[in-house]
Amino acid sequence: MIRSVVLAGAVALLAGCASTSAKPAFDDVAQNVKARSGHAVRWNQGSEEDREAEKAIDDLLKRELTADAAVQVALLGSPHLRAKLEELAIAQADLVQAGLLSNPVFSIGRTAWEAEHIAPNLFASVEQNFLDIVTMPMRKRVAATELEATKLEVADHVLETAAEVREAFYSAQAAEQVVAMRRLVEEAAKTSAELATRQHEAGNMSDLALNNELGLSAQTTLDRKRAEGEAAVLREKLNKAMGTWGPRTAWKLGPKLPELPKDEASLERLESVAVEQRLDVGAARRNLQALSYALSMAKTTRWTGTVSVAVQAGRLRHNKRIAFGPSVALEIPLFDQRQAQVSKLEAYERQAENELHALAIDVRADVRSSRSRMLTARGVVEDYGKVIVPLRENVVRYSQEQYDAMLLGVYQLIQAKQSEFEAYREYIEALRDYWVARSDLERAIGGRLAAAAASPSAANPGTSTVAPPPAAHSHSH
Repeated sequence: MIRSVVLAGAVALLAGCASTSAKPAFDDVAQNVKARSGHAVRWNQGSEEDREAEKAIDDLLKRELTADAAVQVALLGSPHLRAKLEELAIAQADLVQAGLLSNPVFSIGRTAWEAEHIAPNLFASVEQNFLDIVTMPMRKRVAATELEATKLEVADHVLETAAEVREAFYSAQAAEQVVAMRRLVEEAAKTSAELATRQHEAGNMSDLALNNELGLSAQTTLDRKRAEGEAAVLREKLNKAMGTWGPRTAWKLGPKLPELPKDEASLERLESVAVEQRLDVGAARRNLQALSYALSMAKTTRWTGTVSVAVQAGRLRHNKRIAFGPSVALEIPLFDQRQAQVSKLEAYERQAENELHALAIDVRADVRSSRSRMLTARGVVEDYGKVIVPLRENVVRYSQEQYDAMLLGVYQLIQAKQSEFEAYREYIEALRDYWVARSDLERAIGGRLAAAAASPSAANPGTSTVAPPPAAHSHSH
């Protein structure tokens, strides 16, 4: 019995030396994120590397911001992300705790009899739960599996953050382009209103026609203000996603969205790829495995209950020596055979199985939906770039020729120019929808599409770009 107690003490001492550092777990998360997104993630621990990361954030924000740079800023400095990373430390601490024995209980008291003991008739005892030693490997297996699930969940959250940043970036960049277009439309409308005012003063325009032109000019001004307000809101949404504030919000976006890549990555087997490599699916599998281990442990120990081993010591009267007396206390599973605990764990296991199955179905549906949205958006962008915008440009060119030949009025020319602006604005919004849908598809499959790994400009050599039309006054004068 003494040998068992000494062994338990040695095991407890060795388990107490286990490291609570979550750095190995974080390294696994960082490796997973790097492999799937191409970005580095940093956990701020006050080290020299963290100071270098802060400098890297400032350097990225000083340059013209791109989608990849915005994602990298978020992954290096977002407080929301750092808070999520702390779950690794919690899970690592749980793993260490699972490898520790409960502390022994020391007690001292007086015996109820004095025949054998020297006065004062005191005794001392040390008691330890022996079942902890038996169940320690099972507890550690459950905690280790839960740590693996936590690593996958945290890495999946990082990828989700990256997807949110990309969507916010493309929306903010498109909004700024729309603002620029709204200003051009407003300029064209004001040019028309000024001309109408002069013609009305000269008696060459009716009150109705003048008010129509003035109303259109006022409406375009309101549209421009709304667009500016929407752009400001979307800019702050991007700040929120990146975790930037103060001087770090002074970043500048590129003047236009990236054009379509020349070729799309292969979209075959995306559903199977998503189910295989999605980190949240992997985390669900690990959680199910942990529940299975916990259920097995509960069934193994349901009939044993607690087993406490104690050693008592007291000084005897007849020889004045200290005598030791071992004792064992067993819990009798008379009323509680852990049936409720086993039943609950069985329900949790069935629930986890169904949730994993449902998640796999959702992932496949998300892949199909995002793929369809992306291809539809690409088709819309191509139609605008190859058909609608060129047709509007032709209308403006022909209107200019007829205006120069005095066959068309200036109002018709300006109206043609405004229609060209509107077509280009719709092209911008369609291009935004494409990149957002592409980002959603990458999120759905749990990694970057092959063609998106390179920068859009590098992946698109020779692809024609739809340029914004010049200002209205270049044609109307």
